[in-house]
Amino acid sequence: MTAIGTLGNAARAALAVCAALALVGAVPTEASAATGRFDYAGTDGVNNVIVNPPTGPCITLAKPAASAGNDTDADANLYEGQACGGTPEPLPAGTGKSWGVFRPGSVRFG
Repeated sequence: MTAIGTLGNAARAALAVCAALALVGAVPTEASAATGRFDYAGTDGVNNVIVNPPTGPCITLAKPAASAGNDTDADANLYEGQACGGTPEPLPAGTGKSWGVFRPGSVRFG
């Protein structure tokens, strides 16, 4: 076998390994979620619960919150608008808070 033929086989083998690794990397992984409950009282007086909320994406609340309890294992950041914009109001895991003027309309965990 010539050096060119050997190089061709080695290149094909390397390409096969790269393709296999790319397929493994392309397999979707399970989304992560906080474990526990996030309870909040809307400004309309209705209590709402989010169980095992996903970590990462912005979650729009059904109504702006007057108070909230973060009984999850992840810290939360609450935002006045519905798109998690502006200055976050932190709500660490295992804590709760009531607000006066501030009325969060969205939350992000993690």
